[in-house]
Amino acid sequence: MIPQIFIGAGTLINVSSIIVGSAIGLLIGQRLSQGSRQAITTVLSLVVIVIGVEAGMDFSDAALTGAVGGFGMVIVMLALVAGTLIGRALRLEERLDRLGRWGRRTIMRMRRRGPAHGEKDDLEGFVTAVLIFCVGPLGLLGALQDGLGNGPSQLCINAVLDGFTSIALASSFGASVMGSAAVQLVYLGTITLIGHLIGGVLPGAEITALNSAGGIILLSLGFTMTGIRKLPVVEMLPALVLAPAAVWVVSLF
Repeated sequence: MIPQIFIGAGTLINVSSIIVGSAIGLLIGQRLSQGSRQAITTVLSLVVIVIGVEAGMDFSDAALTGAVGGFGMVIVMLALVAGTLIGRALRLEERLDRLGRWGRRTIMRMRRRGPAHGEKDDLEGFVTAVLIFCVGPLGLLGALQDGLGNGPSQLCINAVLDGFTSIALASSFGASVMGSAAVQLVYLGTITLIGHLIGGVLPGAEITALNSAGGIILLSLGFTMTGIRKLPVVEMLPALVLAPAAVWVVSLF
């Protein structure tokens, strides 16, 4: 785990990686092969799995066991099950996919009816980059953990992924990809701020339950990234709210 530098450091690292990656993409074009990018993603997914396992084991932390006894693992497990059911009922993954399809359709319409060819490419590159960088659960989980004071490790992994993705996008769409870094700054910065505010309000036991649930979701994301099996990562996200809420309820008794 990378130690906490300062709150928001992960966001700055992530945003910087998009800017640097875009600059590299403009310089070297398509020299980085698809196979190389896939190999890097596979290695990073294994690191995500390790971090997920480490964070997921927080259900045995003293702060949580002190509040709910030996039921920490049960509470986190039930929160993940209930959260997944809620996520499925709300069709979170489908809505996220629909957002991506809407963005692509909007781009295509603008390409047919919009301004000059170069401006169309700029718009397409910008929107495509924003959709790719801002809808992934790793950035959300990483920014939340950074805000809670648990270090920028997850956002550093996301930064590497976004950096190599921006190389590929910039080589195809040009400098407009670099502009998506501003959107990423606002998005990750907002989530980090929310995490920081939550960390100042929630007791340690509730934060520990949130960390454990987030670690297991991160573990699921790692398996999905490797291609071993596609898991309902997005649908599990409501557990981040349910886990600390359940600890609070149980601690009342």
